[in-house]
Amino acid sequence: MGVKVPTIDFRKSSEWEKGSEKWVLVRDEVYKSLEEFGCFEALLDEDIPKEKLYDKLKEVYNFNLEKKFGHSVSPDVKIGYTKYGPTTPLQERLMIDYVLNDGVIENFSKILWPNGETEFSDLMITYSKKVTEFNDLVRRMVFDKLGLKEHYLDEHKKSGDPFVVLIKYRVPEAGETNIGVPPHTDKVISTVLSQHDMDINGLQIMNKNGQWIDVQYSTPYSYIFLVSDCLKAFTNGKLHCPLHQVKIGNEERYSVGLPIFPKEGHIIKVPEELVDEDHPLVYQPFDGSRYLPFYLSELRRGVLITLEGYCGVSAGTPNLC
Repeated sequence: MGVKVPTIDFRKSSEWEKGSEKWVLVRDEVYKSLEEFGCFEALLDEDIPKEKLYDKLKEVYNFNLEKKFGHSVSPDVKIGYTKYGPTTPLQERLMIDYVLNDGVIENFSKILWPNGETEFSDLMITYSKKVTEFNDLVRRMVFDKLGLKEHYLDEHKKSGDPFVVLIKYRVPEAGETNIGVPPHTDKVISTVLSQHDMDINGLQIMNKNGQWIDVQYSTPYSYIFLVSDCLKAFTNGKLHCPLHQVKIGNEERYSVGLPIFPKEGHIIKVPEELVDEDHPLVYQPFDGSRYLPFYLSELRRGVLITLEGYCGVSAGTPNLC
């Protein structure tokens, strides 16, 4: 049997008391998984309206999104739409910034359904809130395992905003690449992924031995938590940030990502509790909001920037804040 990403059961986690035997057991599983793989499969409660949301997502992709949004930003809500880019020729992607801010989803819905539609808004808000709460719980467990004080978590929760990325992959034509997304690490804090059909695989992560592992969604209530570059930097490299990619087979694939983007001006800085003689500082402080734009600008020049190259102490890069 091949290597498998760990599966952790978070169902009824709202009933767990911090410090209880169950809470500590799951906390240790979470930390071990993120230390070794940089991700895990989470089983979440069935009250997250995942299936209904995906039904509406298919309806969204029946619209002419390029006509509705182009590649610009709406004046009412930041919406980024891309279709069949040079490095992602099979992917359509619609990103909604600040998804939990008042009015954002409602304004988005009005663009698609000018005559009124509330179901998508309700589903998207419920999904985003519950997945964000799960993301917060994972970070709380990580910080507790690292022995960090509560104020670090409070600051960290305020340091980023949840976005939503709605993705559709088409089936490759004869002679086309089957790479939906090339190998990369996420340039945010963390990401939670789901997909519509648990039987249509596509996501792969590279383990520490350099092997690609197929990430399986074992139930309809499965989600994948991924460590991203900013969380790896904050933990002084204690958590693994996995290189991952998406491969597409002979069926179209729908996926929803909920990344936490660093807020403008927030400094990603390793807590002093995580630095000592045995664990020297690995990453310099940096403004997390500047990292992704810099990465993309360099990529357009044909230069691939890594976290170590961007803010690694050994790289000696100045003026990161």
